[in-house]
Amino acid sequence: MLSILAGLIVVAAFAFIYIQKNIDESESDVELLESSELGLPCENIRKIDGVCYEGDEPFAYAVMIDNHSWARAPFGLSQASLVYETIVESPITRFLAIFSNNEDIKQIGPVRSARPFYVDWVKEFNIPYLHVGGSNAALDNLARTYNHDVNEFSKGQYFWRSNNRSAPHNTMTSNQKVVDVIEDNGWSTENTFESWIFKLDAPLEERGEFGVTVDHKTPLFFVKWEYNKEDNEYIRYQAGKVHSDVDGEQVVAKNIVIMMTTGSVIDDYGRRKVKTLGTGESIVYQDGNKIKGTWKRAVLSARTRFYDEQDNEIKFNAGTTWIEVAQNGLVNITDKYKKN
Repeated sequence: MLSILAGLIVVAAFAFIYIQKNIDESESDVELLESSELGLPCENIRKIDGVCYEGDEPFAYAVMIDNHSWARAPFGLSQASLVYETIVESPITRFLAIFSNNEDIKQIGPVRSARPFYVDWVKEFNIPYLHVGGSNAALDNLARTYNHDVNEFSKGQYFWRSNNRSAPHNTMTSNQKVVDVIEDNGWSTENTFESWIFKLDAPLEERGEFGVTVDHKTPLFFVKWEYNKEDNEYIRYQAGKVHSDVDGEQVVAKNIVIMMTTGSVIDDYGRRKVKTLGTGESIVYQDGNKIKGTWKRAVLSARTRFYDEQDNEIKFNAGTTWIEVAQNGLVNITDKYKKN
């Protein structure tokens, strides 16, 4: 019996070494992840956030979510897999939230209008993009170049207006509405976009103490990401309060990215032009640590990727990532916040 047990231990040890070797040496842009339920590597991870799944990969979709002070609190934002935030008209920010198909998201919103730079970012994914109108430049761009546009003005059946909010902050949608628009238009549910590289969380002893504040120069849009070392996640605060959905679900993330770029006002309304291609400085906060580097994106069909100072592509923790796009002169970044 002891010899059999010893043999099994040896086999298990070699199996672990083999799996680890393949993880380390794989040329794929997707790595095996540890399953939170089984504590074992899983073969299937979602391209959008590195989370394990079974069966067919859930499809991704994008929703333009309002962040005006009159639009708060949001619906469903805490369940997003990836979020881009930047200023649309100073100092007001808006969210491009990328979701992975989840039937439990009964309400998402308030849904708001598109802008050209958000259209640029959604082109990384080629997925359904839900919004309510947009600037002339954004709508023209979508009409000419995008095949998965879901504008409430022309596809109103996939949205509804809430009686509990005032217009224009009252347009809502849901995961089921996205399923409907995909089925009605015969769109594919295959995620054809490229994945980032994902990794396991750092062990507790390797975690740091870094958080970050993103100051849009007005108290209503002051953002603080407070790091929780034990849970290895960042808790979002906005306007001095924990940022939560209507149902009280807190907005948290596994990775925070500061993407520095340039922007300028292009009209009397204060609408902006923002650089989305090329390269620029970046800071990635993960595992309580801070990684300085750059972002790069050559063409609209490619993912924005992030690199450290040695030009190695940064590996992200599985789970939600927030990209805080810091336009020149509009945002102050404090690169360390320690909980008192």
